[in-house]
Amino acid sequence: MCRLAILSEENKVKKYTLSNLLFTFLFLIVLIPLCYLLYNHVLSYWSSPVSAKTSYHEFDAPAIEVNRDFTGVKEYADKVTVLMYHQIIPKKQLNEQHYAENGELKDSIVTLEDFSEQMNYLKENNYPILSLKEFELFMSEKKKVPEKSVLITFDDGYKNVFEFAYPVLKQHGFFAVHFIITGRITDKTVEYDPSDHQYASIEEINRSTDVFDYGNHTHSLHQKNNKGTAYLKAYSPDKVKKDLAKASKQIGNSTAFAAPYGEYSTTTLNILKELDMKMAFTVKAGYAEPTQHTLEIPRQAILPSYTMKDFKYILTKHE
Repeated sequence: MCRLAILSEENKVKKYTLSNLLFTFLFLIVLIPLCYLLYNHVLSYWSSPVSAKTSYHEFDAPAIEVNRDFTGVKEYADKVTVLMYHQIIPKKQLNEQHYAENGELKDSIVTLEDFSEQMNYLKENNYPILSLKEFELFMSEKKKVPEKSVLITFDDGYKNVFEFAYPVLKQHGFFAVHFIITGRITDKTVEYDPSDHQYASIEEINRSTDVFDYGNHTHSLHQKNNKGTAYLKAYSPDKVKKDLAKASKQIGNSTAFAAPYGEYSTTTLNILKELDMKMAFTVKAGYAEPTQHTLEIPRQAILPSYTMKDFKYILTKHE
């Protein structure tokens, strides 16, 4: 009787142990992937972007050499509209991080739906979209371009621009200039995540060279200090020059620059001259014309609050 009781107790222990092992195994199967996902999520938000170690030109990202013959057009432009965008995101992918405290979309975001409508309007109404080379020749008075000509620009190098704006521009046969923060460009290409603050990879930059020319938007100076002053103005001329030179070296073929937050000084302009930068773009509203200082070219920011009526007004204001 005692032996049976012992055997029964041993069986219970075995069953209990087996049950615990099975539970632990199943728990780990669920827990480990969750921990991995959580780790990647935290890493993507809090770790610094990994700067690409190889220069863009080594990945065969040549400048767009499009230089069309506009001889014989009815009217030539004395001014060109330069449009400025930052991020392009579909409405269904907008989330809390894309909105300001007042509940409005952040100024840096234009929905894919609005962007597509704007690009369709340019195409349907025969607005010539210039390459960076054509625009540079226009600004240096070496080339005439058609009336209504437009230059499209993007700032920062966000992944969503490559994901959503690039296909729209390619479909229409448009060119654009993308000013890249080279210190935020990564070697590794990751899957697009609308909830993450992602920048493009070397691969994405390389495969988009049929649409984008790339410009200098600093290497690591796209920030402000605790007084709210942009690093470009707050740092020493030597440090700024080294940073801009590093970004230009990575891009490999850049002749254009855009100042972060549109903040720059006379010292900045002198540095750009020393680096043989042909053009620099501001965030000041206005229209580009050859009589202007080519290192202070105005742009028209396209904001999320703009209607198509606003967009059309920007295009026709100087005509």
